[in-house]
Amino acid sequence: MPEGARFRTVTVVGLGAVGGSVAKGVLRRLPGVPVFGVDPDGESSARAARDGVRVVPRLRDCDVDGGVVVFAAPLDATVRLVRETAPVWRGAALTTDVASLKAAVLEAASAATASAACPPAAPGSSPFVGAHPMCGSERSGYPAARADLFDGARVWLCPAATGDAASGAEAAARAFWSMLGARPRTIAAERHDRVMALVSHLPQLLSNALAATLEDAGVSTGQLGPGGRDMTRLAASSPSMWLPLLEAAARDDAAALLAVERRIAAIRGMLESGDLRGVETLMDRGRRWVSAEG
Repeated sequence: MPEGARFRTVTVVGLGAVGGSVAKGVLRRLPGVPVFGVDPDGESSARAARDGVRVVPRLRDCDVDGGVVVFAAPLDATVRLVRETAPVWRGAALTTDVASLKAAVLEAASAATASAACPPAAPGSSPFVGAHPMCGSERSGYPAARADLFDGARVWLCPAATGDAASGAEAAARAFWSMLGARPRTIAAERHDRVMALVSHLPQLLSNALAATLEDAGVSTGQLGPGGRDMTRLAASSPSMWLPLLEAAARDDAAALLAVERRIAAIRGMLESGDLRGVETLMDRGRRWVSAEG
């Protein structure tokens, strides 16, 4: 029996590409475990219901006791929901999320559970564990969800607490994400967010900048080769999903862009001066880095 089967239910708040993939993955891997879904979008809810998700209007309408709650909304909505619904999700055996920045979410979870308005945790419940699956695509919405999205994907785990309770929560999170096919790894929230500015936000912004530059030059997408399509794929991502993330990490993102600006200026200088040896050295360095295992 899969380890994740010990969870009574799974509730997904947000049935977009990632949240929908959680729901589909649980339905496939844990048949018989009820999967609840909450989403304001009627079309996503209807599609999920056809797949077997028990769609309900609010988190408090779900059976969360002894189960898993997964927040899968944009960052700003996740922070708000974590705060507002803490009295409900405190009854779950595991509460996690999928936002690609973690510090703000963990702060919201800690503040909400420390509030006088939030009752003590129920027996068998565990502290919040933030999670960030390193997978997905530029597509959005439930139609982009896949049951195998997490197969082999790294999932960063960021516990919101320390001590024995946190260790138990982390173990529960590892079991849940491993059940979905992912490879969990623990990291501190602050370090996670600094790394994401480089490995996630920077590629997104560079893809947007390249797409805008090509459009200004009168280049159509039909003129792109495989490399151009690869480089501009992220430009199709949803701004509504990205803007809260960019706002939260604006300082780190700006620093990452500055580093690239300096590198591009150096390359431009090499080309203007005819220093092709310098360009070759840079390209060899990049090739080695891409080829290295890490």
